[in-house]
Amino acid sequence: MKSSGQLPPDPITPGRRTKVVRILGRLTGGPARHACLLHERLANGFDTRLIIGGLSDGEHDMSYLLSSTDNVLRLGEMGRSVSPLSDLRALWEAFRFLRRERPEIVHTHTAKAGAVGRIAARLAGVPVIVHTYHGHVFHSYFSPMKTRLYLAIERILGLLTTQVIAISESQKSELCSKYRVVPAEKVSVIQNGFDFRSFPAEERTKARKELGIGENAFIFAWAGRMAPVKDVGLLGQVIRLAAAKLSNAFFLVVGDGEEKLKLESLVEGCNNVRILGWWRDMDKIWCAADAAILTSRNEGTPTALIEAMAARLPFVATNVGAVQDLAVGPVVALDNAMGERAANGFFVVRTSEALFHCIEELINNRFAARQMGEAGNAFVRRRFPADRLVADMTLLYDKLSGSSWQPKAVSENGAGHHDAEGAAVGQGK
Repeated sequence: MKSSGQLPPDPITPGRRTKVVRILGRLTGGPARHACLLHERLANGFDTRLIIGGLSDGEHDMSYLLSSTDNVLRLGEMGRSVSPLSDLRALWEAFRFLRRERPEIVHTHTAKAGAVGRIAARLAGVPVIVHTYHGHVFHSYFSPMKTRLYLAIERILGLLTTQVIAISESQKSELCSKYRVVPAEKVSVIQNGFDFRSFPAEERTKARKELGIGENAFIFAWAGRMAPVKDVGLLGQVIRLAAAKLSNAFFLVVGDGEEKLKLESLVEGCNNVRILGWWRDMDKIWCAADAAILTSRNEGTPTALIEAMAARLPFVATNVGAVQDLAVGPVVALDNAMGERAANGFFVVRTSEALFHCIEELINNRFAARQMGEAGNAFVRRRFPADRLVADMTLLYDKLSGSSWQPKAVSENGAGHHDAEGAAVGQGK
């Protein structure tokens, strides 16, 4: 058997749908929401399968995102940490699954799944291999030596990949120009999509009452995995600064992970913060909050800020990675080179002073804060609807596989436009 050759795909006839196997590292975080949405929403037109890896310590299973475990394979060996023996087992099991299922398309998400899945797909002879970069690990994650190693691996994996998906234009620029992972002609920009809900005003009072927080407090919500890249140290500095200088600033911190104890130590004695740990019902948090805060060293398109804007909240965020792609104009520079103010939030340098300045601005001008929230809400509902994501991904799959299914329902503002060769993209270049 020649494992490196492509399996001849079965003819795509009106009676048989294109089979797509989606491979995700762990069922947690923003990529999990994205992958599960696509797995289920594309099932109307494609024969979809989902492979998911095991969780690491401090991570929480988001299986509730799936309405059914049918056509879902769990590979516990495919964990977050590098483990040669477990990774080889995961590769073997993924290879066997793909040889049995014979999909036309394999689509991988996140770094570990991207490595295991793309190698397994190439060995199994899958005709089309797609990978989405939800973020990247090329800075702020590892030592310089390890970063260079991972960058070299990603460049090799890029050679195995039919199409790469970036979730923003700035991310595409980083992948193609800054880090030279893959050539630009191999990359499509397809932005994330979300099933948005409304947040009635009366839910705010109810949420605050349930959380035991008064109406006069101005609440900043922070949500994420407590890993070094999220920089809870900077968050702790901001909380302590606010505790000393602002009487009505309050922080709700949602998440778990390896740096939780570090944050708890940093804010010990502060009465303006509540660390809630992992929290499934984020709707309650966004209902209770007045603004979102993000302190990361690196980001793709942060789910927390998208959800916050959907709840009509402004935000204060470090200007890293693809965060800048969330800015709504006009954008003006802040004093003392602290960053920029957009119509929907603040994009600042990574200092506690810059973050605190913007926090103070929002508290002192609640009318402007509400205007920012409205601008952000209009932006995300126009830019990130789930129907647009489904339509864009469908068109890309159709182009790559030669099938012709079209989604039955696309929102009026949903579909992104497309480049000259027909690859789906989520925004203009």
